[in-house]
Amino acid sequence: MRRRAALLPLLLLASCDLAPTPAPSAELPRGTAHDLGMFSTERADDLEEQALLALEQDAYRREARFLDAASPGYLFAASRIEQGELDSGEWQNETLFRLGGQLFVQHFDRELGFGAKDLPRFSRFQKGQRGGPDAVSCSGCHWRGGPAGGGDGADNAYLSGDGVSQSSALERNPPSLAGAGLVELLATEMTAELAAQRASLLAKAKSTGLAEELALSAKGVQFGVLVARPDGLVDVSRVEGVDPDLVIRPFGWKGTFANLRDAVEDALLVHHGMQSTYLVATASPERIGPYGGSDPDGDGVAREITEGQVSTLTLFLAMQEVPSIEPARDQDILSVWPEGQKRFGELGCATCHTTSLPLDSTLYVLPSREGGAPAVVDLALEAAQPRLDPPAEGGSHAVFLFSDLKRHDIGPQLAEKRWDRGVKPELFLTRPLWGLARSRPYLHDGRSPTMEDAILLHGGEAQESRDAYAALSEEERATVRVYLMSLTRGRRVVVP
Repeated sequence: MRRRAALLPLLLLASCDLAPTPAPSAELPRGTAHDLGMFSTERADDLEEQALLALEQDAYRREARFLDAASPGYLFAASRIEQGELDSGEWQNETLFRLGGQLFVQHFDRELGFGAKDLPRFSRFQKGQRGGPDAVSCSGCHWRGGPAGGGDGADNAYLSGDGVSQSSALERNPPSLAGAGLVELLATEMTAELAAQRASLLAKAKSTGLAEELALSAKGVQFGVLVARPDGLVDVSRVEGVDPDLVIRPFGWKGTFANLRDAVEDALLVHHGMQSTYLVATASPERIGPYGGSDPDGDGVAREITEGQVSTLTLFLAMQEVPSIEPARDQDILSVWPEGQKRFGELGCATCHTTSLPLDSTLYVLPSREGGAPAVVDLALEAAQPRLDPPAEGGSHAVFLFSDLKRHDIGPQLAEKRWDRGVKPELFLTRPLWGLARSRPYLHDGRSPTMEDAILLHGGEAQESRDAYAALSEEERATVRVYLMSLTRGRRVVVP
């Protein structure tokens, strides 16, 4: 404690000496966010060491605020790198993580491109594909439970509406993004499995000259039946839980994005009005604005988000820590944890909230959209701590996601009033439960303040499990809740 107390004033004093203050007219540096040290993938197990690191990072944050006040836009300029610089392969993954983290906490304003000429300066209810904007930073909504965590009910977004009324919009609670890179890797491998089965079935149908059918399965998850005909056509009418193209889309409450980069780009646009150079070059006016050219939203700012910034923000999220399973230390509570674990399976909850999925490769590869070398990160070695545990006996990694990454009908109580990006109102992606204890409120719109509230609102395919849970005694239900409360994130010391 004496060491910690002695360090704090030194750190605060050091915040005035970490870097020279640029003159407002000076050319601002690019790609120097790592010098500010505000983010790190390292996390010491010792709480005192964590506290020391937290104090150090707090001093860097103070320095960053000072620099930005002295020269507005300094921090954003520091993260303003081009994809070509990343494609050179000279950047360390730790540096890219820190650059992306700085962009994650960046406060966007009109000078940087926040919003659009033909939209309100700030809008709680978003309009069509254009969005709000409704938030000034990513971290403003993704904060609960740790870096890139979930959001509170007050942070809910109201998407794809008329821009005026709440009733016209689809309400969404910000989900936790912990372990997001592993989620994408699982989905990618599952998509590859389904694609291989489809190709094999088509080849068989062509060879036999007959219609052939196959029960689709990826990582042990069943996706219905696919029928292939000799002429090369496929019948997907009996396929379940995935789009007809058999691509697993693990991001978004309805499962609408196949990868983090697309989700990041969409979030920058609809929540902040910050348009990437890629969207400006490829998206329709309905999505980016009617004014055309390099500034389609007409706000007077071109090149609002570079391709390099999209990449670093994507890598920051891909490298987020892995949630953990940590039973309570109290002996009375710990004694019922195994019973709750067993009952979770007996109720059928694990049918959709599959405890773990096998992952063959932990290499996260982010291709360059400008023709350069891809960014490659081994999430088992380079992601933020705590990281994925190594396989016990070789082979695949077990990712304790508590999801099958499949869409399910969860009943009329949770069904929405309209489709969302081609997904039926009653269908939702099985929400991963890892980190559950640190990501309340629950469900897609945050309507449930407790786990029990969320369980009892399930219907549709989950009706039988829901009813079985409701029929338990209070003591029996409590064991399930004790088990679910162990799905958390690693403890960390932070400076408020």
